Order: sequence, then structure tokens, then C-alpha cells
Amino acid sequence: MRHEIRLATLAIAVPVLYFGTMLVAAATWPAYSHVTQYVSELGGPDAPHPAVFNVGIIVMGAVCIAASFGVGRTAWRIGGRRGWSTLAGVSLGLFGAAMVMGGVFPMPNPLHGGFGLALAQVVAPLFLSLALRGEDGMKTLNRFLVFSFLFMIATMTVMMGVGQLVRRSNVGLWQRLNALAMFPWVAVAGFALARRAPRARPAPGRGTL
Repeated sequence: MRHEIRLATLAIAVPVLYFGTMLVAAATWPAYSHVTQYVSELGGPDAPHPAVFNVGIIVMGAVCIAASFGVGRTAWRIGGRRGWSTLAGVSLGLFGAAMVMGGVFPMPNPLHGGFGLALAQVVAPLFLSLALRGEDGMKTLNRFLVFSFLFMIATMTVMMGVGQLVRRSNVGLWQRLNALAMFPWVAVAGFALARRAPRARPAPGRGTL
């Protein structure tokens, strides 16, 4: 159980690594604009030091994959529904895999998108919320997970062109708003689960969806 809690705690590093990598990489490119450029451009052919971003994103993705195991297992250990807990962990792991691919295959490589696996991150907080519904002491986390899910739906919808709000002049701002929906909940969930986790397995009857 201890190693699962440690892995869940690793989730705290995921947004720190993402935003830290973005800021450090941007500092190596004075002409870069957080307002008008995509984050992935920091690892693209025009960036003066693309390895800074690409290596950072690979590390972040690997940490996310490791944390996904801890999040899924720990959610079940504290009494969460096993099926939803597993789906939450798998979804977070797929997102981590997409991030690794994004760093290994920088834009404009067609594999940079990671086969769309990053979209699994949208449903991950919803799955975790369903796993923990009704759990004592998890109500605040549950509300935050639902909020994060709805926040991601809203920002992803705009990024996909609905409302025609995203333009080249502001695409960077919208992508960073989307990142605020996608990353912070991972750290909050990992911290809350690791703090709550007991050593006992869940009670019988909590192992299904």
C-alpha cells in the first residue's frame, strides 16, 4: 500500500513539471509569445532550444503514467468503486503516454498528437468522481473533480472551434486556460488521496462500477 500512496503523491509533480517546463523553455526563446503561440511550438523546429521543452514533457508524461497507477489503486483502497477507480487511472495513464509521445515526436511530426490519447484526460476526473461518490471526507474533492471535468469540456469545446473565439492572435491564451483545466486537478487529487489513504482494502460491495 505504501508504494501506491507514494505513486499517488507523484501526481503533485505533474502540473509543476508541465508549467515549469513551459516557462523555462519560453525563457530560452525571447521572441516567443504566450498569447499567440501554441505551447508545443517551444519544442518545434523554430525554437532555439527545443530539447528543453521536449525532454521536460517526456519526463512529465512518465511521471504522470507512474502517478496514474497510484491514483487508481489508492482511490479503490480508500473505498472507491473499483471499476471507476481503474478507469480513472487508465485515463490518466493514457494522457501521460500522449505527453511522452508529444516530446518524442515534436511538432510538426504527425505522431506529436499521440493518436488523440490526450483526450482521455477530459474524462479522468469524471471517472474519479464516480469512483469516490458517497465517500466520507471526499465531498470537496468530488465537487472539484466535477468542476474540472466541466471546465475541460468548456475549454476543449472552444479550442475545437465552437463560437469561433480562438484566433491566431489569442490561441496561446486559450490553450493555457485549457491547461489550467487539465493539470491542477491531478495534483489536488493525488494529494487528497494520499492523505486519506488507509492501509485496509475497501469494504465488500465497493468493487464494481
